[in-house]
Amino acid sequence: MGRVLDNVADFFYPNCCPCCGSVIPYDRLICDECAAKLATCSFCPKCGRHECICENSELSYDGCVTVIPYTSVGRDGILELKYRDGFNFAKLLCEPLFKRLSECGYLDADIITAVPMTIIRRSETGYNQAEYIAKRLSKLSGIPCDFKLIRKRLRSKTQHELDAEERQLEARSAYYPNPKRNLDGKTVILCDDIITTGSTLSACSEALRSMGCKKIYCAVLAGTVQTEDNNKE
Repeated sequence: MGRVLDNVADFFYPNCCPCCGSVIPYDRLICDECAAKLATCSFCPKCGRHECICENSELSYDGCVTVIPYTSVGRDGILELKYRDGFNFAKLLCEPLFKRLSECGYLDADIITAVPMTIIRRSETGYNQAEYIAKRLSKLSGIPCDFKLIRKRLRSKTQHELDAEERQLEARSAYYPNPKRNLDGKTVILCDDIITTGSTLSACSEALRSMGCKKIYCAVLAGTVQTEDNNKE
């Protein structure tokens, strides 16, 4: 009976690959072709970047793990997650994200939180992909979530419209702490879907620090890398 119901669900609500959109079996998260094309590369476990910036930057967080480069089908999957309910991609990458957090010793945390959205942006999408990632990690680790630690002000431009310097300035003014929360001595895991310049994670980490947070570890699915394609964007 269970298999019959799965077939019925497949017919009316087909399961699709988050990277290419092709129909896949109900128990799969990605098609074989896109899985084979998912790129891998090394990321610094401290700053979270492929091109390490630790020596030239004072980081607001204590560590950051990243799973895949934001290129090719990986970029397609992140965009699907960000704008079109592509939760399969988050499910696919949250297990290796959890594994990397464990390998780096970053799971000794009290709370998992996420980079917040504005109320307007949340109403447009209906969800916050960073919160979805946090909830998946919470389920895997048993660490509770709290999404009311950081708040975000309204702003006129989105991150992709800004250069690196503008992102940093914008992020610092966009995120602020919830005055009703106290994080004295706590360790927090901060989740997001992608790290580019690191400005957003840094700004959110500064807000957490101002609340008394002792340590902050960031967990992101993808990170930008210096490629010819990315330089054109």
